[in-house]
Amino acid sequence: MGAAPSTPRGGARPQHAAENLMAAFVGEKPYPLSSDFWSQLLEVPLTLQWPQDRVLQACQLFAQHNYHTNHLAKILIHLAWCLQDLISTSSGSATAYRKSVNAAYISSVFLKFIIENAKGANFEELHLNLDKDEKRQCNLPTDQSIEVFIIRGMLSFVGSSDVSPRSCLLHHELLNLMLVAMSTQLCSGPSPGPKDVHPFIDAAMLQESAVVASTVRKLLLNFITRPRFPFDGSTYPFSPEGNQSGVLQRVGSVAANFVLLPYYTFNYLLSSSSAGARSPLAEKSLLVLLVLVHYRKCHVVKSLTDNNLGDVDSTTYLRESSSFYENPYCKALENARDIEFDRVDIEGNAHNGPLVRLPFASLFDTLGLCLSDETSVLLLYSLVHGNSDFLEYVLVRTDLDTLLMPILETLYNASRRTSNQIYMLLIILLILSQDSSFNASIHKLMLPSVPWYEERLLHHTSLGSLMVIVLIRTVKYNLSKLRIIT
Repeated sequence: MGAAPSTPRGGARPQHAAENLMAAFVGEKPYPLSSDFWSQLLEVPLTLQWPQDRVLQACQLFAQHNYHTNHLAKILIHLAWCLQDLISTSSGSATAYRKSVNAAYISSVFLKFIIENAKGANFEELHLNLDKDEKRQCNLPTDQSIEVFIIRGMLSFVGSSDVSPRSCLLHHELLNLMLVAMSTQLCSGPSPGPKDVHPFIDAAMLQESAVVASTVRKLLLNFITRPRFPFDGSTYPFSPEGNQSGVLQRVGSVAANFVLLPYYTFNYLLSSSSAGARSPLAEKSLLVLLVLVHYRKCHVVKSLTDNNLGDVDSTTYLRESSSFYENPYCKALENARDIEFDRVDIEGNAHNGPLVRLPFASLFDTLGLCLSDETSVLLLYSLVHGNSDFLEYVLVRTDLDTLLMPILETLYNASRRTSNQIYMLLIILLILSQDSSFNASIHKLMLPSVPWYEERLLHHTSLGSLMVIVLIRTVKYNLSKLRIIT
């Protein structure tokens, strides 16, 4: 792999055949979508390994030739086809799963390299296009972009397929691929502007409401259930990159901000770390969900662009006349309803956007267990800020200590936490404390002890009193930091 490309030959040994196939994939000869080459490539045994230097060499060759081979678009299309086959059959074959995993992983490796080394802001190096004749021959929709077709296939599979020991690796690789594909945001400013191009996440925003709702629901269920399956890194066809920094590690500034807070989603997500048992699939699911939910892209209001600008500064004009496109994933999260009690069914209220039904009780308990992780903090903020039903559910719970004790313990250890995490937790407490019943409830809820509070023993203290103590301590800590800075 990475040497001079050669034509794949049948009857060769597995390692030699794989070398030939990968050399052809990164080479300068284009293979049509209908070629048997793709089936052979995607059936390469997962146990074969290549060292990092050869993977890098192959990526460089691939980037040079992709502009006329369009192999990136073609392997992604084959991935979408494999996923369609798995969705259409009740029990997919082992071959279909293997081909899908291979397609997802190989695509993520080369896509990541191209995104990291893209020269322009429009990512022309991806070359996600095919001739209309080739599209017709392969029964591809000619009225939609390849990105929309590919993203629909991935989201449809993630949203409709249950996670099992058999499919866990495929789910994991698809989530990895989506994170890589959506990382083009890292090349934009604080908010993607009207002319910024992010092919894959823009395509995700164009999906039907049913696909959006099923995706949001399944990603949240993965976070709640936290599936754990044996995970063997040796099954990958390429060796891992070790400590080398990549597009999702070397983040200096981030493209996705949300609401009006001075806060950057990717940077926040990728700096997080949590203790205790981990579920890689749950973590990846939450990352993908948060990136989708907090994507904000500006557009210029047309009614204002037709006016005569005169002497008005164009930069100021664009800023004042721009707004955000509606994000269907954010709307789906805001419309999430409790599966046990749906107020829409009882009161007959209409909902705007896709409706997601979730077990709020399980979500509440999972958040209480995972608030040491910054991604869980961001999810909790997103829910209490945007979902009135979930906020109401939290406020009527009698065991508020399940959620508040981890929050207060994190604030108590503010010196060992990031400023982003502390900021989010304080905003969450501010939102909750605006309800008078919440304030009354926390002062009635008595705590037998607070083992993590070290200054003194606290016995039979109310949750409200503990909150006041911790908040005063947080204020003193922040004031001391300001004194040091000045």
